[in-house]
Amino acid sequence: MNPIQELLITELKKAAINPDEETGAKLFDFIDRLLEGNQTTNLTAITDYQEALFKHIYDALMIVKRPEYFQAERILDIGSGAGIPGIPLAICTPDKRIISLDSVQKKIKFQAQTCRALNILNVRPVWARAEDFIKDGEQREQFDLVLARAVAPLNVLVELTVPFLKLQGYALLYKGRDYQQELQAAQKAITIVGGRVSETITTELPLNYGTRTLIVIQKVQLTPGKYPRKAGVPQKNPL
Repeated sequence: MNPIQELLITELKKAAINPDEETGAKLFDFIDRLLEGNQTTNLTAITDYQEALFKHIYDALMIVKRPEYFQAERILDIGSGAGIPGIPLAICTPDKRIISLDSVQKKIKFQAQTCRALNILNVRPVWARAEDFIKDGEQREQFDLVLARAVAPLNVLVELTVPFLKLQGYALLYKGRDYQQELQAAQKAITIVGGRVSETITTELPLNYGTRTLIVIQKVQLTPGKYPRKAGVPQKNPL
């Protein structure tokens, strides 16, 4: 383990996250593959190794101690890009079943290749938009937990995430420091799709890597069947 990797493990332990040696090695292998693949395919804007460890691994793993995550069995990661947060979470919690959804085929191809190479068996990468994937009758209101990180404004995001949740399920939505205006603008949309804001948690990433806010939305009513609307409409005409 090199000094940068040791630094990540030290900071994770401070947050009560203690990956064993095999888990740590898989996390580092994932970042190695991500940065290598990024040289030929646009997978991430982050090219610095240490920054990638903290903004992709540390940031993703901050939810593993949350009760919403601990209690969830079926998890959906929407707009997962190169597999974040879904793949790091799957590496650290092999008992969880995660569907990793993205609309960009080359990113899903990277995820699938990485999962095969690292023998990650509890992630299913899926190439689809959320608005289309939910039309599969086995997906609507079938998930305990839905995750989304840097996908869309909140009033769009809730229409894409909450319909997948079971009643009393949770959406954990990753945002930055300036989330208040987004949250205020999304109140109507949250209510329409059957959700309510349960909690907001703001934390600082180590080494001045930025501020993260986790918006926790609980599903308290069934979502009307017309939501989400067809692909592209939520972005063009938010609720």
